[in-house]
Amino acid sequence: MRRLAALLTIVPAAVLALYSARAAGGAIPVAPPVAETLHVNPERGDDDADGSARHPLRSISAALALLPDPLERTVTIQLAAGEYETTGGHGMPERSLHLMARMPPDVSVRIVGPKDGQPAIFAWHGDRRMVEVRAGEWRLANVQIGTFRTDQRRGVTVAGPGHVILQDVTFRLRSNSDAGIWARDGGRASLRGAIRLNDHLHDEAPDESFCGLLATDHGVIEFDERSGSSLSLGNGNVAVRYYGSIRFGCDEVRISSWTKSNNLSIHSGGRIDMHGSRTYLHAHLRQNTPLGLEHDGHLLAEDAHLTFAGSNEAAIVLQKSSTFTCNDIELTGEFDYGIRAMSGSMFVGRFLGDVPDLEARTGASIHIEELRGKEVGELTVESGGLITLPGRTLRSD
Repeated sequence: MRRLAALLTIVPAAVLALYSARAAGGAIPVAPPVAETLHVNPERGDDDADGSARHPLRSISAALALLPDPLERTVTIQLAAGEYETTGGHGMPERSLHLMARMPPDVSVRIVGPKDGQPAIFAWHGDRRMVEVRAGEWRLANVQIGTFRTDQRRGVTVAGPGHVILQDVTFRLRSNSDAGIWARDGGRASLRGAIRLNDHLHDEAPDESFCGLLATDHGVIEFDERSGSSLSLGNGNVAVRYYGSIRFGCDEVRISSWTKSNNLSIHSGGRIDMHGSRTYLHAHLRQNTPLGLEHDGHLLAEDAHLTFAGSNEAAIVLQKSSTFTCNDIELTGEFDYGIRAMSGSMFVGRFLGDVPDLEARTGASIHIEELRGKEVGELTVESGGLITLPGRTLRSD
């Protein structure tokens, strides 16, 4: 009761003081407005500066520390070219950039590097997460994340109410199985322009140089602008699971894999929509499979053209109630099987050339609506499997 009485005394007193200040013409303290553009220069900046073009800050976190809470209008943080060895450590670790702020839906923070010439490079290292987006809308443009060190493993993680927009971003990261971009727990990553993840490794890749895309637990990764946009992934895969979703819709997708992972890996309720993207998949290891779906995984490739290169046992493997519907598939590599489908899975699409062996088992079905090649390999159906070709149907007993 004494605490409650004290509180009831303090609150009216504070309100009375506020009105007294207004009546007397006194000034009510207000946070100073932040400039629309804050400048950061890793070489000649000073974190005690005001962030103007003439007096730039030195670190990204120092610029973020100037933002009001809540943020009521969009602010641009303009990065000069050069390597940013740390975040600056203002309100966050020095080796992991934490992006979190309260802002209305039409407000964002833009962290932008130079459009031409030398890039702005996030070069800090030692923490598993290079950039973590937790709340609010953040735009990263014209930057490079990582310098290809083995202790730079995960690029951008976005979760929960966070939304990150990546435009013309290059990743140089190294791991055995980690992600350059990971959307999880409802987080959203929107992609624009050229998105490059270790794109210098398409022809040759050293050990521990994996860098992929990953969407899990209702996380979403999507291209929201088609014109001039592309994804180039030199050693890694695109993976979705646990109701994650990845939506392409860019002009071109090129994915090379030098590990045992599928180029496209979809399972446990995950979904990938190609949305008309011209797609190139190359699994360099013989024992790998470019496209693998299982456990209710789904791939929709309407109006897309998928090219499978390499030399593998199978180009496409579908398991456990997965579905793959598409328009054009072109096999330019050497594959023992074009499709292996099992456990109630389904394929519907057309092939632009010859097709190697097809296999449908345990209630799975393969429906080839159009076949422009001249040859089809051996057809195998067992335990309720079904294969339909133009003018021909093969069903197991």
